[in-house]
Amino acid sequence: MQKIEYAVGAAGIFVAHLHREGFDRGMIATFGDHFRVVQGFTSTESSIHSALKGLVDQVNRWGQQTRLYDSIEDVIAEFWRNGKRDRPWLLTVITDGQDNASRKYYNNPAGIGRYIGQRFNHEPSNFIFVIGVGEGSQIDKKALETMADHGSFLAMTIAAFPLLELVFLQIAVDVSSALIGRSVQVGNLSWAEVAQLRRISHTPLDYGFLIDCSGSMSEPG
Repeated sequence: MQKIEYAVGAAGIFVAHLHREGFDRGMIATFGDHFRVVQGFTSTESSIHSALKGLVDQVNRWGQQTRLYDSIEDVIAEFWRNGKRDRPWLLTVITDGQDNASRKYYNNPAGIGRYIGQRFNHEPSNFIFVIGVGEGSQIDKKALETMADHGSFLAMTIAAFPLLELVFLQIAVDVSSALIGRSVQVGNLSWAEVAQLRRISHTPLDYGFLIDCSGSMSEPG
């Protein structure tokens, strides 16, 4: 399977268990050489799944570079334009490579980290996770750590794309339990637990994925 197929599959499982039709809203954005909103905020779950499935063809059609930092600013701006400010926000970023196409934040992970801290992570009801997938020189772990330190959020690296679903599960459990003020034991980490937490929560959520669609995402995962 291609990297993008793993990413789409894991995101689809996340949406299937976290999203509540007509209550929560999801958004799908991508980046390669440029930022693109594939599906704006919608409460219709089927529209989100359709947008995700279309990403496989998008990667195969364009061999692009990795405009990570500038695209994070773009997706946060999209939250401010179209997100609802009376609810928590959740942003999950997935990338398989080092930033090599940003202009505003060229070679400046500290700068985009500060922007995240000032424009997104400054609200205690907002959640952001940046996930770098790969090993060795594929991922600039130090740059991700610098970004996270300046924005006071969690950036992580994992070795391979098949591990994404487990990471998404942890994110879904952590955010869902935080919204209802309940701690979840390690043994209860499951998608069924996520669905249960969302059923008893009275807090709607605006969430978005920013997914790397650079050319390398067509490689085997």
